[in-house]
Amino acid sequence: MTNTSLPPFLMTSVPKSGTHMLHQILNGIPGISMDIQNGKKKFFFDTITQKPEFFLELYRDHHFRLTELKANEFGLGHVFYTKEYADILQSLQMKHIFLYRDPRDVLVSLAYFIGKNWSEHPLHTLFNSPEMTVKLKLITLLYGTPRWPDFQTYMSRFYRWLEDEDTLHVRFEDLIRNEEDRKETLSRIVNYLYGDIVSLVSKEEMLEYMIGNINPQSSATFRSGKIGSWNNEFDGLIKQIFKEKAGDLLIRSGYEHDYSW
Repeated sequence: MTNTSLPPFLMTSVPKSGTHMLHQILNGIPGISMDIQNGKKKFFFDTITQKPEFFLELYRDHHFRLTELKANEFGLGHVFYTKEYADILQSLQMKHIFLYRDPRDVLVSLAYFIGKNWSEHPLHTLFNSPEMTVKLKLITLLYGTPRWPDFQTYMSRFYRWLEDEDTLHVRFEDLIRNEEDRKETLSRIVNYLYGDIVSLVSKEEMLEYMIGNINPQSSATFRSGKIGSWNNEFDGLIKQIFKEKAGDLLIRSGYEHDYSW
């Protein structure tokens, strides 16, 4: 079963925000595909230590590879917001779906992920040290080190896509909270991607295919994927440090209204 041709699009996310789940959901749309093993269709713009010339080359590379995407395909990755990148998407008239999550849960997931799965990360060896408790990992990420920036400085560059009006913003929590929120969110995605394009598959059928394609256990980076797991890891000290170091990010991303949580 195939759909009317859909222009290629880009899906990016905040790291540790359910990237593989949304990839599965989008791949569930009949006729739509993104081979996650194909490096040419992956877009990472999240480097912290390179010189300006490196980023200029990265812009050129991404622009070229985005133009190489075919109809009914999409690219996937983690991309810092920059005006230059937004301009690239606008010039290509390419739609962009941005997935994000409660920064507190992102922090917890990252603390576990770096030591277990991210061998290239500058803190990987440190996070595998016997003395590094989860609490110490959280504190280290919040404050940063000479080899890695503090949590808000690094992560806020992704969350700035929330300021881009042409981007569709999708909360991870809305994908897993309950069936009603999930269907409403997937309907937003379908309406955004297809617009006036007529699909040969009814919207109701499309949602069923999308939901039916979710299989968290098939992701090598999946840990728990729960809402509010930070409550099990944050004590009073971690809460205090988070408010001081990243409380602003929490408010700007819409997860809290103030610092009284």
